[in-house]
Amino acid sequence: MTVLRWLAAAALLGAAAPQERAQADVSREAMASTALELAPGREITLKYRSTSWSAEAARRMRQDPQIREQMNQRFQLALQTQLTIPVALSLSGRKLEPDTYRVGLFMDEGGAFEFTVLLDQETVRFPVDLAESRHWFPYLAMSLLPAEEGACALVFQWGSEYGRVLFARG
Repeated sequence: MTVLRWLAAAALLGAAAPQERAQADVSREAMASTALELAPGREITLKYRSTSWSAEAARRMRQDPQIREQMNQRFQLALQTQLTIPVALSLSGRKLEPDTYRVGLFMDEGGAFEFTVLLDQETVRFPVDLAESRHWFPYLAMSLLPAEEGACALVFQWGSEYGRVLFARG
């Protein structure tokens, strides 16, 4: 199908061209949660804010260190994210005891996201297995899923950015 035919068909169907994306509506941000039962009666839970994605803000963060630093500080407050683990787990070799932790995302100098955990009043960063998704999500979406390589995985998608963090048993 030629581009001209595709555009005509899209206009008739009321569809947007593939490169056009509707802007996320900040007023639709909401608290969300996900959970995974690791064993009977032992559920890991995650509560987070479904923050809207802005490709322009992400571009500015990647280009300007000062904007990146300001946004990284705001992410910790804006996400309001709590991870509750019922059993000892480890993340990149660091042991996490059963407790509720403040977690978030951080953009490093190279423009990649890292996973953060507040441990002993210090924000500790952990690497994220990152990929680009062919699907686009206008709001931050997080899930806890079973993982063959460990106890569970926390996955997120934000815009076209897809990330995965693997938790191992204690």
